[in-house]
Amino acid sequence: MTFIKTNFILLLFTCLFTNMSHAQKTDSTGITIAEIKIIHSTILNEDRKIYVYTPVNHSEPLPVIYLMDGEMISLVAGIVDFLYQANQLPPMIVVGIGNYKYDRARDLTTSHSLWQMDGTTDSLFGKTSGGGENFLKFIKDEVMPFIEKNYNPSPNKIFFGHSLGGLMSSYCLLNHPEMFNSYIAVSPALWWDKESIFKNSDLLFKNKDYKNKTIFFSDGNEGAEFHKGVIKFQTLLQQKKITGLRYKYIPYPKETHNSEVVKATQDGLNFIFENWKPAKSDTTVDLIVKFYQKRSEQNGFQELPPEKLINEMGYKFLNTPNKLDEAIKETIVRARSCLVMSYLFCWMRQNNSR
Repeated sequence: MTFIKTNFILLLFTCLFTNMSHAQKTDSTGITIAEIKIIHSTILNEDRKIYVYTPVNHSEPLPVIYLMDGEMISLVAGIVDFLYQANQLPPMIVVGIGNYKYDRARDLTTSHSLWQMDGTTDSLFGKTSGGGENFLKFIKDEVMPFIEKNYNPSPNKIFFGHSLGGLMSSYCLLNHPEMFNSYIAVSPALWWDKESIFKNSDLLFKNKDYKNKTIFFSDGNEGAEFHKGVIKFQTLLQQKKITGLRYKYIPYPKETHNSEVVKATQDGLNFIFENWKPAKSDTTVDLIVKFYQKRSEQNGFQELPPEKLINEMGYKFLNTPNKLDEAIKETIVRARSCLVMSYLFCWMRQNNSR
């Protein structure tokens, strides 16, 4: 029996060390530079640039942030990476969809309109507006399949937009809530087309399913017209009391339209991933499993514990007297995708037969 336990400890160490040795091949102290990919869109009839940030050394499926105005990839991915390193957020993939060199007014508006927030009209900016539905179709039918084929995303998808992107994020929640699990709308331009986004809200809330959905929205010091639409959105959500929808609004009156993004990114993700990790009192594998089972039920998709958490608990149990059984359980969880899984089952059968 001692011999078997000794071999098992060596196996556990080997399985964990495999991940460590891989980490030495990459720079895990800095932010991974996003890959730049070109997707030819038949829906938009053009080539589109996307930026893909992936954290290093993660084999498990990860949540994905789909970021409009993808040129903000460095800011958002930097915050995500920093908060993950600080153990405040799980690791995530960030997919930035480039907009600055394309027709932003076309892609990020929900209806055709020449009307601007200040009451004037702008035929140059608004002439191609109203292509938001097509843009969402591009994300759903072309960008998402590309990410699912080439990366390892979990079912947890987050839609992130700023300004006109925030308008599209809010619009997508109201009209196509099934596309994403969570939504972030930073200073959403809800004033667009005389607040036309609210026209069918009563019908949408009645007929759409918003269960297990989350939205975080905010605004800065953009002025009364901008603020009015955001407050109207907050009031609407308060009055409707939509079953299963979590929402949070935070104003940043001291922040500009652009500086607000920094604070809203952190606050929005913290709200979405509220209580995302087990409590310190959850010190056994059984409690960890129950925690993630409950989260999976609440979120509407299967959520697995992050690889980092499993590694940390495995090492802790190995270094704790009388915790070998817990270490064995941890390794089984960790080894789901390892070739050693068959060996573990054989070992357990032999041990049980003694």
